[in-house]
Amino acid sequence: MTGSERLHAAGFSLVETVAALGILALAALPLMQTARSAADSSRRLETRMLARTVAENVLSYEIVRPDVRDGGLYSGSETQMGRRFDWVIRAGPRTAGDPQQLHVEVRLAEREQVLAALKSLRAHPSAGQIRPAGQE
Repeated sequence: MTGSERLHAAGFSLVETVAALGILALAALPLMQTARSAADSSRRLETRMLARTVAENVLSYEIVRPDVRDGGLYSGSETQMGRRFDWVIRAGPRTAGDPQQLHVEVRLAEREQVLAALKSLRAHPSAGQIRPAGQE
């Protein structure tokens, strides 16, 4: 084999290189789709987690606030990590001696899908003081 023949036989041709890159691109396509799907799922999960945090914040405030709301719907909004969430509280009727039902729903601003919903009960301050067992 002469020197020029060795030079041509030592590497890959342009056609072989382009074919190899094409096969690599076809193999990488499903991996790219999987990575994008994982990123989308992560974003949706983070949004739901933030909505749950908003629901917990709103419900916690409602439970400890000094005045008790009359039964009905109340709404507001809160921003978490740059995302605005709208919340609605459905407060049950105030009945002496019975706890008031509270139901919170949270959505992304101007969207219909409920991302988080929590329910709880709130005791009325007029329901009496809780006493340790054995004391009357």
